[in-house]
Amino acid sequence: MGLAEDAFERLRLIAFEGEQMERLAALGLRMRLSPGLIKTLMRLAKADGVSMGEMARGIGCDPSYITALVDDLDRRGLARRQPAPDDRRVKIVVLTEAGRALAAEMAAVLAVPPASFAALSPAELRELRDLLDKVLAAEGGKGGDRGVLKEAVS
Repeated sequence: MGLAEDAFERLRLIAFEGEQMERLAALGLRMRLSPGLIKTLMRLAKADGVSMGEMARGIGCDPSYITALVDDLDRRGLARRQPAPDDRRVKIVVLTEAGRALAAEMAAVLAVPPASFAALSPAELRELRDLLDKVLAAEGGKGGDRGVLKEAVS
């Protein structure tokens, strides 16, 4: 295993196993949402309307899967479809007020770092944050708003 793979494996273990995954699973059970619905809600919360096609490309899945997710969100009163202003054939998905509130609640739960981060000093946390910012910048800034993290460790 190369150095990049070794470093990424550690990041994957922190993000996708252990405390964060337990928190995500508990969140899904409490809110009765599948991981797909949680991911869709979180993506919709970052935009002021997303086309069904953009959602499929962003999540990397078949458009029929997005249709099923949006149907479920619509039934729950969390999102709705509306025609795109520039092309009425295109459907834009927007969160309702209830959907925005739920997405904000989920974001607050998922923003709490794992307790294991307490093993790092403030200087180490700043260094980790800066290194991860460098990786995210190389990916074109994918990953959302990092301002919350910067405030927490500055």
